[in-house]
Amino acid sequence: MSGTDGGAVPDPDVEITAGVRADELTFHEVPEVVSRTRTEPDGEGTAGSDRSGVPYGVRTGTVYRDVRVDYRLAARLTDPAGTPEAPAREPEPPPAE
Repeated sequence: MSGTDGGAVPDPDVEITAGVRADELTFHEVPEVVSRTRTEPDGEGTAGSDRSGVPYGVRTGTVYRDVRVDYRLAARLTDPAGTPEAPAREPEPPPAE
């Protein structure tokens, strides 16, 4: 998936995906698209799309056929030191005697 920052977030805490499909698509204006991810207090995120039938630099008045766009936004919180938080684990019971 090509993204706004091109990176991947391993094991995201939040992930939103959407997909659209069209038999025909015509742009009457070139869209201005901006994607941003923000995590608080600390974290990392990425957003991007996979496309078929429509280029990243669309042209007004052009008819695009058999279009599909899949979009993904993902984010993960990290600890203040910048490393991913480890999942909480239950303590192991003492060995049976």
